[in-house]
Amino acid sequence: NLPAGSLRVDPSTASPVLERLMECLSRVIETSTAEPLPTLVLNGDVLDFALATDDVAAMAFERFIDLAFDRRAPMFDPVVYYVPGNHDHHLWETARERQYSDYVRSVPPDVVLGPAWHVTRMFEQSTTVGAPGDTLPTAELLNAIVYRRRQDDSVQVKVAYPNLGVVSPDGSAVLAFHHGHFIESMYLLMTELRLALFPASKRGANVWDWEADNFAWIDFFWSTLGRSGQSGTDVGAIYEMLQSPKALKWLAGNLGEAISRHVPGPRALGRVLSPAIKRLLVSIAGSASQLERHTPKVTLSQDATAGLTRYLSGPLLAQIEGEMAGGSERNVSLVFGHTHKPFERIETVAGFAQPVQLFNTGGWVVDTAATNPFQGAAVVLVDDACNVVSIRLYNQADERAGYAASLSPTLTSVPNPLHEDLSRSLDFSAEPWASFSAAVADGVTQRHQTLARMIAQAMSTPKAPSA
Repeated sequence: NLPAGSLRVDPSTASPVLERLMECLSRVIETSTAEPLPTLVLNGDVLDFALATDDVAAMAFERFIDLAFDRRAPMFDPVVYYVPGNHDHHLWETARERQYSDYVRSVPPDVVLGPAWHVTRMFEQSTTVGAPGDTLPTAELLNAIVYRRRQDDSVQVKVAYPNLGVVSPDGSAVLAFHHGHFIESMYLLMTELRLALFPASKRGANVWDWEADNFAWIDFFWSTLGRSGQSGTDVGAIYEMLQSPKALKWLAGNLGEAISRHVPGPRALGRVLSPAIKRLLVSIAGSASQLERHTPKVTLSQDATAGLTRYLSGPLLAQIEGEMAGGSERNVSLVFGHTHKPFERIETVAGFAQPVQLFNTGGWVVDTAATNPFQGAAVVLVDDACNVVSIRLYNQADERAGYAASLSPTLTSVPNPLHEDLSRSLDFSAEPWASFSAAVADGVTQRHQTLARMIAQAMSTPKAPSA
């Protein structure tokens, strides 16, 4: 919740967007006659540890818990599944450390210890035997937050990382959840560095290998650094300033001058080198800012599309087949987010007998000063038979009339009973959808304006004196 005119969030109060969203989800749930209550899957980056302190991130999550698990009328089943992303990767690190501690405690002193696990099972009910254990670990911090709000342990949050799998009762369909960060090369940086330093080595084939190579890098930069005192605050300011070419030049100028003052030799040499250093730093920072969510003109860039195919045909396929014999022969769907740009499509992927259905849920972050019509958010609904439906909640638009929720079309010609039911029961022009869309339009506009103010404020910081 960002109060009007403020540059600081108020985590003690739910935002208008969150309140209206939960009203809409409650209306969707009311249209279903299924019992018991639906199971909630949170697909990563629900808490932002990269750009917020623990207390702010936790209290923002509390506002969601208050609405989703109201004691009088909870909206979801008490068992929640959490699939950490890059911004809340540390939730997985703490879960796996607790999991390993429990394992160490259980091993007799005369037995050699095994290594700590880097992933969980994909299918909780898998019949295969072996690491990483037969049960999913719990998210201690999230369970503590839920307990603080409800004062009981009836709601439990389980962690699956980096993939969570669901199988239809007849075994014909497989649904996978993955946050989506492993489709980008940025999150495989340590693997790429290893391959560059040791050309004879190979890229790991399994998701365990990918995570083992890169977990420390992901955890440090994307899930820990933002909580590092004043340095973390400054990292947040730099993240925002990457959106502005003017601010980029300002940052590079500061850093270029600082570097030039430390160049060995005469001071005149440092002054001569300073412009070249500045141009180099602008180029490097510009490249670093081009993450997938900042590719404004397509739903998925060529690099990210190649990364998605690589992840599907590599680690995801290997984990499905490793835990479910013949899993790749089924109808497979993948739900992911991360890119902030929602979409639905079908891809033919090597190793899978049938085309894979892809559902991207986008995201709720507004981190650009200009409108990006590809950025937005969706919520994915799944029935017991693993029929999947995406409700497009919004895409950014220049006009308020451009904000309207809608039911995304089905991806195949095969009948989708869930889609048919929702088509009949949901009227997105009526309440509470109309109020939700209005709240989103106001929120996006507000955050575009706030980002510009935050960049200007950061650039008003006095420069260090020249040597």
